[in-house]
This record gives sequence, C-alpha cells and structure tokens, in this order.
Amino acid sequence: MVTIDRVRDKDALLKFSTPKPVMTRESADSIVADILTKWQMETAEEALRVSTILADEFPDQEPPDGFWHDASSVAFRDFFVWGHNHNFGHGISRAGAMSSRHIEITAEALELGMLPARLDGKKVLDVGCWSGGDLLVLAGLGGQVTCVEEHPIAARAAHRLAALLGLDAPVIEASLYKDRPDWAGKFDYVYCSGVIYHVTDPLLFLRILFAYLKPGGEVFLETKAVAGEGSVCGYSGTMEKGWNWYAPNETALGRWMVDAGFEPSSIRIYRRFNDRLLAYGRKAETRSMRETAGFSRPGSWLEGVV
Repeated sequence: MVTIDRVRDKDALLKFSTPKPVMTRESADSIVADILTKWQMETAEEALRVSTILADEFPDQEPPDGFWHDASSVAFRDFFVWGHNHNFGHGISRAGAMSSRHIEITAEALELGMLPARLDGKKVLDVGCWSGGDLLVLAGLGGQVTCVEEHPIAARAAHRLAALLGLDAPVIEASLYKDRPDWAGKFDYVYCSGVIYHVTDPLLFLRILFAYLKPGGEVFLETKAVAGEGSVCGYSGTMEKGWNWYAPNETALGRWMVDAGFEPSSIRIYRRFNDRLLAYGRKAETRSMRETAGFSRPGSWLEGVV
C-alpha cells in the first residue's frame, strides 16, 4: 500500500527540464534586429508622420520611465502608457514602459529553442500584446498573428500601429477569460510574455491556452517568479504595486502546465538572469482535465476533451 506521504515524496522529485541553446545569442539577437528593421519607415517624413499620429492618438498619461514607480498604483485599465520601445527609423523612436524587453525575451526564446526561428504558415496567438512589440517580432518570423489584449487603449494602439505598418493582424480587445469555444484547436503557437502573474486564475488561464492550441501546438510563457524551492508560489495582490497575483517558481509553473494538459516530458523551464522564468510546453493530444474538483468553470467545455 502506498501512503500519502510516499506519494508526496515521489511528486516532490518531479523536476522539469532546463532548455539548452539551439543557436548562439548573437544569432538570435541578429534575427530579431533584422525583423524589427523591416518594420521601420522608408523615409524620415513617413517615420515622423506615423510617430506623430500615434503620439496624438495615444498619448502617454504617465512618463514611461516612471510607470513602475508611480503610475502602477493606479488600476491598470484607468490609464495608458506606451508598452514597448519602437524605432520608426531615421532616428525617430518612442520609449515604452517595457523598454526593450520584447527584444530581449524573444531573442532569448529563439536562443533556447522555445520560439521557432520561422513561423511561416503558423497561426499564432499573442496574449497580452500591449502596444505590439511582440506582435512585430512574431509576424516578422512569418506567423499569422492574432492578438488578445484586455486593456482597451493598449489594444487600439497595437491595432493602429499594425495598420500604419501595413500589417494584417487582428487585435482583439478582450480578456482571455472570455469564452471562445470556436477557437478550440485553432492555433499552432501561443506566445504569452509578462501576463500570467497578472491574472487571478492561472490554471484556468493555461487551460484556455491549451484548448486553443492544435494537437502538436506549442506555448511560450514569460513570468515574474519567486526564488527557489523554499517558496513554491508567491502572492502579492493589490497591496503591492503592479497588480501582481501569483508568482510561481519552476515547480509551481511546471505543475500548472501539467494540470492544464501539456505533455509533462515537453515542459522546459529556464530562470533568467533577472530571476524571471521562461517556460515552454507542447500539447501532444486533446485531453480532458486531469482533475475538475474546484475548477472555476464547473461544467464548462474546458473540462472535457479539448
């Protein structure tokens, strides 16, 4: 007879793989840099025109470099700051609160094999695109990108940026939690950077991502984390600036992904230099949830085989 303690001991040994580089960081940086150069304007006049349109239509309500210190105490949907640094070309640029993180994270994901070097013909879901920095990289890799962004102004800003750059990429102003059973099995790849620790139900969030992927589809996550095995998951809530909810460590994040349906042997987790986590997983096949007790969508289609 196996005791509960022995089962727990066995589970405690479960570790998730650390990815190994598939290319040099210099090669990855070069890929991302070349992609973003393609989205620059051909002339200085056009660069100035586009940057002026975006500045007029979507002005910063707080300085981008003060976002994390001052404005983050305000409810997220109540104000707007441009998200990612954008270079329009010819020396004209716009600073964002996220600075160049979209460049650093996509390059690191390429280096570690968590983001394919080409996405040609792939349907890609970009979750939490903010002002569209990630969108430009994913589209530049050849992906047919659809974005979901719950912040209304940010969603419109990303849509406008894409349109001005001649990029056909729908940006849907909605929470990922909005029920979309018609998206089941629609996407080949899901990119989700800097989002999961901002949601109040990470397991439901991941189950939705799993449901939206085709069998064989892949997910990439980037998130705030807590350190080490001593604290599996941290909670901040509204008493800390930044609307941060659950910050996992490697074990918690990997187990969330397993319980959402991702193939355990496919899960790879990497701790970055800044103690944030990158994670990758694959949907091997359609699956029902392993356990529905306590699931926050009782009786939902998400409990069944998706």
